[in-house]
Amino acid sequence: MNKETPTVKEKAIYQAVVDLFMEGADLSGLTVSEITAKAGIGKGTAYGYFSDKEDMIARSICYNVEQYCHWIYQGITEQKTLYEKIDFLLGKMEKEISKADCLMRLANTMSMDSVIGKRIRQQEVENNSKNPPLELLEAVFEAEHFTPPLSEEMLQFLARNALSRIFCYGMMLSNNSVRAQRTTAVQKTAAVQKMAAAQEAEMQAMHRLVCMGICSDADAVRQWLSSERG
Repeated sequence: MNKETPTVKEKAIYQAVVDLFMEGADLSGLTVSEITAKAGIGKGTAYGYFSDKEDMIARSICYNVEQYCHWIYQGITEQKTLYEKIDFLLGKMEKEISKADCLMRLANTMSMDSVIGKRIRQQEVENNSKNPPLELLEAVFEAEHFTPPLSEEMLQFLARNALSRIFCYGMMLSNNSVRAQRTTAVQKTAAVQKMAAAQEAEMQAMHRLVCMGICSDADAVRQWLSSERG
């Protein structure tokens, strides 16, 4: 949303909000004092860059989600097929579950009907920007070169549909990670190991189903476009 390169102090605030969030803090309950103390800067200094607490949190969420999406997209562009691109994205989520879970929950905040969510959407309008995960997926589908080109509405439909599948998978991935951590805390009997193996097989199946489902949606749109031309 804020495309200008943030200053060192702004980055410190952005990181502080994420660190507090990952430590279990409720974003709506955070105070300016808690954020600035975590960032290691004074409140007076912070107000030189941010208008209020909501501004700090909203811009922090946007910056961190944008950075994560940009990092993911750089790797996606090196993949050839749509399946490979979604497979790459899910693979990154699997390798950094805690980070992906944090970023997904932050991204979800962007669409919530809360003070922070409303502030983020207000800034999106003011900066003529989009929700970063949706922007990433729209770019992925635009690279598929549909003929004729997709309308803005159809592009958003594909991106939102894909995002819902990816978010659902992310939630399952996070839940499975929690179960795996609990399993390591108990004796690894043959039954427990069998259950863990079954859960892992299910997650691999879900991974493939998400990739196939998103590709199927894209193929269905191609068929529809072809029939419309005919």
